Amino acid sequence: PPQDGTIAARLKAAGAIILGKTNVPVLAGDLQTYNPTFGRTNNPWDLERTPGGSSGGAAAALAAGLVPLEIGSDLAGSIRIPAHFCGVYGLKPTEHRVSIAGHIPDLPGSPRSVRILGAIGPLARHIDDLELAFRIIAGPDGFDTDVPPVPLKQEDPLPLQNLRIAYTPTFPGVPIASDICQAIDRLAMELAYECRCLEECLPGVDFAQQKGLYFQLANYVMGVFQPLPEGAQPASLADYLTALHQRDSFIQMWEQFFDRWDALLCPVAMTTAFEHCPMGTPLPVDGEPAEYWDIVGYSAPFNLTGHPAVVLPLGKDQNGLPIGVQIVGRRWGEERLLAIAKTIAPFTGGFQRPAGY
Repeated sequence: PPQDGTIAARLKAAGAIILGKTNVPVLAGDLQTYNPTFGRTNNPWDLERTPGGSSGGAAAALAAGLVPLEIGSDLAGSIRIPAHFCGVYGLKPTEHRVSIAGHIPDLPGSPRSVRILGAIGPLARHIDDLELAFRIIAGPDGFDTDVPPVPLKQEDPLPLQNLRIAYTPTFPGVPIASDICQAIDRLAMELAYECRCLEECLPGVDFAQQKGLYFQLANYVMGVFQPLPEGAQPASLADYLTALHQRDSFIQMWEQFFDRWDALLCPVAMTTAFEHCPMGTPLPVDGEPAEYWDIVGYSAPFNLTGHPAVVLPLGKDQNGLPIGVQIVGRRWGEERLLAIAKTIAPFTGGFQRPAGY
């Protein structure tokens, strides 16, 4: 590139030493990290397994000790799923809280394309590093005109006894491995004795409709880069605006949920790191095959609605692979969400080094 993107420029100005670029899949379009130019990225916990994607190289570099801080992007879970698979921390900010200028340059002569669903955020081995990086990269830059001037707040520590926490070990219609389900339940049981209120609870949204709407909008975004399947009709402006209108209703329902609850604890993905396989291969969840793209069933809902979400390491499964927990909060509330995550972090175990690193 002829110049740095906004995020690289801001990190450099703050004193960061940038070593290079970590690996991603083609067009950042997979939940594994392979491309024909740079090859396959492996998970430091098990080289036969993926570190996730699209920011798989970032999470693998952190877990292996190559760097203390990374930056990823997240259109369907691409920060959060690698953090979960590799046992590190990750933050997907609110959509448009961080500039995406320079992240995915548009094709020559084409209009700006990736304007919805995605976000750029940090990955790290400690939650304090997430907060540090977020404060450096957040805010308008004069290039990404979708980023509003939302001021950064300083949140005081939040005692657990003041917090109202909702949790769920699964979403309706989405598979979940028993080890992950049990880890979420154990965390909830520990927090129940400390919180002002803790309850297994979800908003009354239609999760199947929410899933369908996410993939509809994601296909509109990716359709700029990929030719339509034979016989498929391009979306009209009316189709797009109708989808955005439906999206508004889901945002409102989740915001009403966060009027009552300070945060939601939930899984990051339906399974821990899976073995390398061709994209689209059914994935085993407790020995039963599940649809490949169901891996985003716990992350993509918050790309659809734009809510911020942070991932904390939460122990290991029976194969010794990392498990993460996702903590979700209201839009534009990253500072409070990170303060809540800091309060919960002592109960989750923190980063552990993979054997040999």
